[in-house]
Amino acid sequence: MTVIDTAEEEENRDLERIQQIRDSIQDTRERLREETTGEGRLGEITIDYLPLTQNIQLHDQNDLIGAEAVPRIAAGVGIDEENWWLKPEFINENLDFATGVVRKRGLGKGLYYKSYAEDDNVRTSIDLPNRGKVAIIAGLGGGSGSGIFIDLVKHLKRTKRTAEITLFGVLPNDEEGDAESANAHAVLSELEYMSLQGEDLFKDRILIPIDPTGFGGKKGNLIQSSDALVEFDRAAIYLITSYYNMMDMEDPFADTPSYAPFIMGIPQVLRYNVDAIQDAKTVTKEILNAKQDALEAEEDVYTGVDRFLSREWSPDEMEGELHDSDRTDLETRLDNVWSLTELDIFTELEYESVSAYREIISEAEAETDDILDRIDVIAGSIRAGTARIGENEQYVDSIDKQLADIIDTELNRIAHRKDLLVRLRSIDNNRVESTISYLLAVEDEGINPGVRINRLEAKRDEVVERRDRLQSELEEAEAELETRKREQQDEIDRRVAAWKNEVEPLYREYTDCQSMAVDELIGDLRNGLESYARAVENTEEPDQIESVNTSTIQTALDDISNEFDTVGVDTTDIKRRINSSLANLADAKKSFLTMNQEEGTLESILPWDSSSEEERKKAEKNYRRKRNQLDDTEVFKLSRAGSNLSIEVQFSVTELKHIIESELQERQQEIISRTRSELDEEHRAAIDELERDLESGVGFDQLTRQYEELVRDEIVETADIERRRDDLHSDLETAKNEADLYEATVTLFEELNGPRDSFLNAQESYKRLREEYNTEKNSSVATETEEYSYVKTVQPNDILQLSDDTDIAESKIFDDETERQRLRGSLEELARNAHNPRYTGIRRRRISGDRARYNEMNVVVGVMSRAIEQINDVADLKSEFQGAYNLGAGGENYASFPVEAGGSWDVGLGIFIDGIFLDNLRAEIEADGYRNGYETRNQSDETDILVHHAYGLDEGYYVKRDSVLNLEHPDDVEFFLRDERDIKEDLLADHINRTDFTAPADGEEEE
Repeated sequence: MTVIDTAEEEENRDLERIQQIRDSIQDTRERLREETTGEGRLGEITIDYLPLTQNIQLHDQNDLIGAEAVPRIAAGVGIDEENWWLKPEFINENLDFATGVVRKRGLGKGLYYKSYAEDDNVRTSIDLPNRGKVAIIAGLGGGSGSGIFIDLVKHLKRTKRTAEITLFGVLPNDEEGDAESANAHAVLSELEYMSLQGEDLFKDRILIPIDPTGFGGKKGNLIQSSDALVEFDRAAIYLITSYYNMMDMEDPFADTPSYAPFIMGIPQVLRYNVDAIQDAKTVTKEILNAKQDALEAEEDVYTGVDRFLSREWSPDEMEGELHDSDRTDLETRLDNVWSLTELDIFTELEYESVSAYREIISEAEAETDDILDRIDVIAGSIRAGTARIGENEQYVDSIDKQLADIIDTELNRIAHRKDLLVRLRSIDNNRVESTISYLLAVEDEGINPGVRINRLEAKRDEVVERRDRLQSELEEAEAELETRKREQQDEIDRRVAAWKNEVEPLYREYTDCQSMAVDELIGDLRNGLESYARAVENTEEPDQIESVNTSTIQTALDDISNEFDTVGVDTTDIKRRINSSLANLADAKKSFLTMNQEEGTLESILPWDSSSEEERKKAEKNYRRKRNQLDDTEVFKLSRAGSNLSIEVQFSVTELKHIIESELQERQQEIISRTRSELDEEHRAAIDELERDLESGVGFDQLTRQYEELVRDEIVETADIERRRDDLHSDLETAKNEADLYEATVTLFEELNGPRDSFLNAQESYKRLREEYNTEKNSSVATETEEYSYVKTVQPNDILQLSDDTDIAESKIFDDETERQRLRGSLEELARNAHNPRYTGIRRRRISGDRARYNEMNVVVGVMSRAIEQINDVADLKSEFQGAYNLGAGGENYASFPVEAGGSWDVGLGIFIDGIFLDNLRAEIEADGYRNGYETRNQSDETDILVHHAYGLDEGYYVKRDSVLNLEHPDDVEFFLRDERDIKEDLLADHINRTDFTAPADGEEEE
């Protein structure tokens, strides 16, 4: 392979790209060498770069058109000197070829001739040793390639006349500009003319439109069309390869008419993106492993710090205010989690873990703007198991599961980090806070770890020395205090004994009151009264009342009396009230029964009161008196309801409770009063405490000890020593805590500095792999591409079951009928692109007149795949072209060639439309097409149209198509439905113009 160019500025970029291709070739050779295990012989692919301007003198225009240069060039290439066509206006003043010949075909041809004449390297490179087939690939809209390829082929033919040379000409996009259009019209005119003249330099002339790329030429926006151009490059390889593989079988283009010499090439590729996905998964696995290593190392640090904080401080003490940098740190960590989920492969393979965790994060962001609250919401969702897939779901693959574990761990780690930072910021010791910040990788002051540990140890030693000194001073103060206390103990013992004699009897009575089962005693009495009241209430005869038993009430009264007597409480009045109430209730009931007796028959008719009536009146009077007495004693209450008497127990048990409570309070106050009277000082707080202890039921020994301490405070003069002791004790506790804290901090640093370094190193590896991934990926691993130009990317249904070492032929992917149907649908879609004028570049696919049709248009499809044997029946695309093109009655104008070759996971289509004449080229005949661009340049005062031509210039002429036929007009259609000889003659006579020109002499203008 030889790359020929004139653009000096692009040389470095071209060489860099060539080296990349050479490296790729070498990698492929090594892989094939391993796979073939020495069987067969590997071929060679060499790439040479031939810059035409490298070894020739180009100082000014005289080196191209000067009196000395022209004869030398003419002699070197074997042309007449008078036919040298270059003019001063063709040439840049400084001969600047940084970007090539700037779409000037005539100048490109001139540079090629000069190089061929003066540069031995060029002459020796234009050779065909042992090669019979040559592919010429050139852009037809530029100046260099389209300007030199015809002469290049002529020179190649000189070395090997039987060489089969095929042109693969890339047609310019109609948006590129008038210069490109003029070049395209000129070169197409020249190719047509050579074919009509029988000048068979080329076996075939294959034209490839690039309209789908949207390429606007070198002056256009390359960024917008770069992806499509990459697709075109990759697909064009299949077009060229399928062409030559077809030629090895038979020549489908052998009968191409001379007046329709063009073959339209439409490259299409169906790519199962397995290689890209497997490569991406391999890289992604490395990224996830690095992240997992970082998280595991980070966990060691967090666990150690958490344990340290929990040991040194209580949770209530650890509520600090985060710094702004802490919030930023947490936001960055959360953003990094989101960034991890955005790796192409995760979303494009529809990993379950990605969608679940992204939903959790998004919902948290929608709920709150505060980063701390957001982290709490996320942590709560994770604890609730929201992110874990359900029983009826499953992870896509092991990476999906690993990703879920990593994101879950990372989000939990962020929540843990937030908690640690909140606790960290409550620490008021700057050195300890700084050390933990360092271990958590929150802040890095740039201090060497060795220096940091030395400073910590020095501070620890300082605090330990202070602790030991305070311990010694405290022991001395306590010894002095004990000595003074022993000296005054006798007086303390005397006063305590006197207090005990006064208070202990009161304490016993107090505790008896406390322990008395008042509720039980009162309950028995209440039950007895209720039972008695019901029994009396239910009597119907006076004699029955005498038989109602009061023993339960009397027993309860005796129990209450006995218990209350133990604490000095007299219950005589209560017993009297209850007993009198019992008697009054019985009398009231008897009177009630008497006064409610019915009159006899005789009594009812006597005009005077009988003795029975007098008894009833007497009973009624007695009833009222007894009821009043009962109301006064408040034990029972009577009420009438007709002839019935209702009895309600009115006795209040609260009274008895109040008695005991009053006695209890009295004993308590007496104890406090006598204690206070025994003391010389007020001791308000201590007395209050003693009173509370008394209420809580502490033992008398405890009260005695408390009183003894109060006496000791009054007698022993130790306040100064105790203050000194207390101050020393407080200082010692602080020093101990500080010493322990620094000792623990030193130990923590020694334990966690290594894991911290491991974490940072693992995190750095993770970041590096992420950056490499972002830098190196040049295309998406998208499994399904909705928009494409030449390469349609799809994903097999069972991609996750495919092993890494298989290809499309070995994978048995097409054993699945569903996959075969998907393949068929995709190939049909690609084939239908050959109906689209943007891909085919032709105006009409079917041409017919009133009595005849154009039958010279043939469709040839080359299908390339390593799995061609498995898909040969699926790849039969004849039906897709049957209605779109005139394939003939028996389909004789259609041919398909299977080729068992291609990329690991590709199915390539090389679609060729043969028998295309210039007038059927869409870009040639449209209003803003090539011909109009040519005419615009021809009519411009700034341009000599000669500069857009190449063929014939060395013989003093150029050719062009003057007019085109309109296939929308029936007469023009009939033009191409005649015999080939008539069409040729009329094209040459009426539509093609050969223009002779007079070459300038000695640098002067033309005639």
